[in-house]
Amino acid sequence: MILLFTASIFLFTFQNVFFKLFNMRYMKNNSSYFIFGTLTYVCICVIFFIIGVEASRFTLSMTLLSLMFGVFFISAIYFYMKAMEEGPLGLSFLFFSAGMLIPIIYGIVFYDEPAPLNKAAGLLLLFAAFYISVSGGKNDSVGRMSKKWAVYILIGLLSNGIIGVALKMYRLAAPPEAAYDFIFLGFAQAAVISLIIGLFFKFKNNEPLGHLKSRGFTLVTAGAAVSTGFGNLIMLLLSMRISAIMQFPINNGALIITSILASRFIFKEDITKKQLQTIAAGLAAIVLLSL
Repeated sequence: MILLFTASIFLFTFQNVFFKLFNMRYMKNNSSYFIFGTLTYVCICVIFFIIGVEASRFTLSMTLLSLMFGVFFISAIYFYMKAMEEGPLGLSFLFFSAGMLIPIIYGIVFYDEPAPLNKAAGLLLLFAAFYISVSGGKNDSVGRMSKKWAVYILIGLLSNGIIGVALKMYRLAAPPEAAYDFIFLGFAQAAVISLIIGLFFKFKNNEPLGHLKSRGFTLVTAGAAVSTGFGNLIMLLLSMRISAIMQFPINNGALIITSILASRFIFKEDITKKQLQTIAAGLAAIVLLSL
């Protein structure tokens, strides 16, 4: 179990690193992002196909839910990357991971799941952390994230949360043994949609894609696909063995710390006092929401 957690944290930390590398070096226009996404999703589908996909388990409800998953996965990662253009990796990941709030609210409203005080306190802390991150006077521009960052990360957070809702709906409507098929269908549809959007931007705006032919881009794409694919596989394995209430706080909490360290030591991003306050409030919110 410890090895699975370690591997999951390691893979998703490098997923963030590869996304950041793509963002810094190759995301020169919208079409470049969607073509990168297409190639990444295709590689993930190949990984899951090799692991084992059973077409006989495909159903209409699974296809529709996986389409919901795929569409919002594209949206979540796109706006997460746009947020990383405007702010640091660690802080962006903190709020991106807080999308778990959406399936929590969904469960409370539609499935009569309990809403204890710790979750209410966590919600208030999350709002406080978000306010801290975008507040500040004219003399505090270094520690304050831009309004554009706030919009991007908010859309990314919401999209990430809707992914959780899709997974929650799936778990109640389909057998556990079809989980691999669901993820395969989700990424397969995401690849098709991402390709269509990428070609649309390419020909509508005549956006160049020559920079994506480099060896470095191939390595970044391969790294993103392997880390995302196997990271999700391990998350599936963990979800079959332990409760989500234990899995996600450990995984997300550790990833926030490793992402902050990666942003500091790999990308040389400074961590300001205001960002440390935001991170502290955000970590406390995630812990309370997950208890």
